[in-house]
Amino acid sequence: MNYDFSVFTEISNIYSFLSFLRYKSIYQKIQETQHSDFNALIRTNRAARLNLHYEPLTVFVPENKAFDNYNKDLDSSLAFYHMSYEVKTLTLLRTTNSMSTVDLDNPPLWFTKVNKDIYVNNAKILGNNSNYMSRGRNGDMGKQQVLYIIDEVLDPVIKYPKFSPNAYDLLSSIEKWDLGATKTVTKFFHKVQENNLLNVYKQTGGHTFFIPVDSGIDPHKFKMINKNIIVGHVVPHYILFTRPTEKNFAYESMANNEFVYTVVSFAEQNDTVFVRGVSNGGGGFYSEIVVPNIPVKNGVVHLISQPLGTFKRTLKPFPYLPILDKITNDPELDVFYEMGEKTGFNKIFEKEDVSFTYFIPKDSSWVETRKHDLEPTDNDLAILQRHLIVSSTPYSIEQLVSLCRANNYTDIELATQAGPLRINVLKIQDEYFIKWHKKYIKVVRPDYECTNGIIHILAGPMVHFRKTDNDEEGRPQKNCRW
Repeated sequence: MNYDFSVFTEISNIYSFLSFLRYKSIYQKIQETQHSDFNALIRTNRAARLNLHYEPLTVFVPENKAFDNYNKDLDSSLAFYHMSYEVKTLTLLRTTNSMSTVDLDNPPLWFTKVNKDIYVNNAKILGNNSNYMSRGRNGDMGKQQVLYIIDEVLDPVIKYPKFSPNAYDLLSSIEKWDLGATKTVTKFFHKVQENNLLNVYKQTGGHTFFIPVDSGIDPHKFKMINKNIIVGHVVPHYILFTRPTEKNFAYESMANNEFVYTVVSFAEQNDTVFVRGVSNGGGGFYSEIVVPNIPVKNGVVHLISQPLGTFKRTLKPFPYLPILDKITNDPELDVFYEMGEKTGFNKIFEKEDVSFTYFIPKDSSWVETRKHDLEPTDNDLAILQRHLIVSSTPYSIEQLVSLCRANNYTDIELATQAGPLRINVLKIQDEYFIKWHKKYIKVVRPDYECTNGIIHILAGPMVHFRKTDNDEEGRPQKNCRW
């Protein structure tokens, strides 16, 4: 019998072609035109190509237009952050929280499920052509692999990763990240150290960290940052990337105790994402996220434009703050605050069940005295004590005027921390003045209300001065009107 072997050859070729279609490897899929930009990374990365040929893999391939939106220089090592040795089908991926990449020095990949959608870091997995399963180079004997198409390039952000860095590593060594020279966080890091909270940024698990950049922390905000404010910038047990996280949904921060309760949420306006912090029913603090979605070993970090504020539970909304918080937040009252810190006098405001009436001269008055080479005859502590009254109820400016009026417009005596203070408080054409000795001092802002008392801001201090060079035999300068 004669056989036409050309027929068998044709059948064999067809079978081989069908097998090729059936078992097209992921490496071969990446060669397709729609993945040309990712293929360019693979082409110059021999180790990545070998992984695709011989290793079990889950591969996340950004579509070409994702590279068009990626505004950084491309390095072939970026391919490693799109591969994992863990093989995860779509079903398994839905129950996966994170995956290590083939380069273990990189931060992990974090997964967020939103209804039927799955996000890897901030990139959405696209349904078309995803969950493609195949094997490596050796056909049926090759290692299993899964391909997903995503709509953003995955970026580890760190330039030279080592030991999969966590949030503490970023906070303490931000120069190792590809963020530019202007994005520094040394001020916030200093406050974290000062408050012994470094372990918050070293904790394992998955959390969200908001870190304000130095340019948004002026000296007044720097003074305000305390333990409760710091932990109010951390959302425990949630990894919140900006795209998959529901906007205007409140998440509890670590500032959650008997005295302080702070929640944070994302808000978006004109394609700009903000984080909002709200404490104890008080006002909200908005801060722009200037560098979002920095993956780290223990979650995600967002750099924000300024720190988020916080209040105690017992406080009313702004402007009703404790006296010490008022002082730290007012750039015109720095001198008295610094004097109080240096002498330890500010600790008196920790007292409870009392009220304070505090006369505070504005900073510019001290500048004037220095211009004229004058110095106080009293030490700092004595000056502070003279300006503070501790009583059961605070004195409003009208109460003080009424007391003087009832005393036939003569001096009244008030019990300050320095002893009796004799003053006369006058109202002249809707302005208030304090007469102390022979000084007439304008009250530039009366009745600055606080939760534990009242501040009266003065144009000058109730202080005698002398020349610093002791001329005129060092006699005090008594006659003055501020």
